[in-house]
Amino acid sequence: MLSNYSISATRIVDYPWINFASGSTLDISQVELTDTATVLHIKAHFRPKNWITIAGTSTLKADGKSYALKGADGITPDEKFWMPDTGTADFTLIFEPMPESTQTFDFSEGDIDGAFRLEGIDLTGNPQPQYPAGVPAEVMTAFIDGPVPAPAFEIGETTINFHLLPYTQGRMTEMNVYVNGMDGSQEEYPVKFDNNGNATLKFKQYGSGKAFAVDMNSSQSIGGLTLYPGETVDCWIDTRINGGQAMRYREGFDADIYKSKIHNGKYSNFDRMTDNRSSQYYGYRVDDFDYHMSGNEYKEKLKSIYFANLDSIQNEAMPQMKREYKTLALQDNILFATAHYTDILRNNYMSKNNDWSTRPPMDSIRAILSDKDYEEIASWFNIENPKLLMIGNNVSKIDWNSHGVKCDLPKALHMYRKMSQKVKSQTLQPSDLDSLKTISDPFFATACHDMYEINARKLEELKNMVTVSPTPEVEADAVFDAIIAPHKGKVVIVDLWNTWCGPCRMALKQNEPLKEGELSNEDIVWIYIADESSDPVKYLEMLPGIKGIHYKVNEQQIRAIRKRFEVDGIPYYILVDREGNAEGRPDLRDHSKYINAIKSKL
Repeated sequence: MLSNYSISATRIVDYPWINFASGSTLDISQVELTDTATVLHIKAHFRPKNWITIAGTSTLKADGKSYALKGADGITPDEKFWMPDTGTADFTLIFEPMPESTQTFDFSEGDIDGAFRLEGIDLTGNPQPQYPAGVPAEVMTAFIDGPVPAPAFEIGETTINFHLLPYTQGRMTEMNVYVNGMDGSQEEYPVKFDNNGNATLKFKQYGSGKAFAVDMNSSQSIGGLTLYPGETVDCWIDTRINGGQAMRYREGFDADIYKSKIHNGKYSNFDRMTDNRSSQYYGYRVDDFDYHMSGNEYKEKLKSIYFANLDSIQNEAMPQMKREYKTLALQDNILFATAHYTDILRNNYMSKNNDWSTRPPMDSIRAILSDKDYEEIASWFNIENPKLLMIGNNVSKIDWNSHGVKCDLPKALHMYRKMSQKVKSQTLQPSDLDSLKTISDPFFATACHDMYEINARKLEELKNMVTVSPTPEVEADAVFDAIIAPHKGKVVIVDLWNTWCGPCRMALKQNEPLKEGELSNEDIVWIYIADESSDPVKYLEMLPGIKGIHYKVNEQQIRAIRKRFEVDGIPYYILVDREGNAEGRPDLRDHSKYINAIKSKL
């Protein structure tokens, strides 16, 4: 370690632009280049009272050459550095000297798990272009004003061709693409890039929808694409968006200096407008309400919020499309607050009591919206406007007709939402399709029928490819003991999960390699328990990638397991020792504890 270094700097660059970062923990506030050393002034941002480390093997790379770490000030390489209460810390890293003429360089801790990486650190001071090199000129067009486009009630196979620019091998390797449907569902599609930074995704799309991409290496959101069913879209992803993670704490940093992605689809102009992340927020906040409110008081407060925000939108100077978009977003926000008013008041209770771990008693929330309240809310704006679906699908969450509000499109959307859930659980009946056929637009019945037939074929194919263990035929309270009984004498790790649970999927991906690595041991039994809320097709599709014994239990059985182990959410782990003693271990969501706890029972 070099402390209290004294170097005569020949070149100083403040806050250099970072084109790629593996996370948001490290930023560079200054680079000093001299004939004896290269000094990085680091500003770290991390959770207070948690630690980070900087590997002693860290290097800088520029123009094909590597420069080793010589020492540091304010931190000791390879030792834990505990973050202060502020969550911000400053230290310096001192490397071998790079040439003063260096224009760009990379910082890396090496090939270690979770290594810090900062790449494309720009010392030129030149302004960054809005688009990376390689994006076709015809798609780099300016936003054209006009009305918000309407959604399409059509069915087709949509194709997205993704292109990473600028491309560096290993910088981004895979994404998850989440597609929101008109029925309120969200489908997840994994995407892997080839050695040229290209990937193609094809899927059946039912009506217009929004797709969101997430870089699985850095968990960075790439942004959203509004998609027209059946179209083929080229989407160019600006990988510099990951560099914004490191720079986001800089004063005055403009996250909109470049676009995270651009595409050439039918809704590309609409997405150019919605991509501006600096748009002002309009809508309710939890603290706008009071959990003591009656239904009428809640409705009146919601009314004042809506019209006050509507007035602000109408009086703000902005393009026509942006004004219409903000108005629709406000209306969708009001629809959400109507559909989820009980949850909002419960959150208000927890906020005011500063206790987010305890659900409020039911009698503390007394608000009930009456049919007259629903009728009045429906009169504030046109709930039949199909363009609401360009924002979200909250209009479909309410059965307006049961509250006396006569409407066609919201009724159709609500019925479609309900029936599509039956499709996924394979419980759709011919009478359900007959009820959908009463809707004037044939899209809804056709979509459900098509989805049902596809799912039925997939289910039949998958049943012959994977094995789900039969659940023991015992009382619900005894199911768990019956499941683990055959494995006495071994260590059993039970994972409660479901297909719709994002954190469960992430944990499965993280833990699966351990079975062939650090936790490779014949005395460990891996048991996975899902329940009937998991999509039957997706459940069977996922099982080949999860090595272990699988059970799918019914509602009464999972309720008994949750009650016994006080399950607070999923993923949830139950660790069983060799004698058959079982204990709930929610702390094993921490990956390092997961490994050590299982080892301790061997």
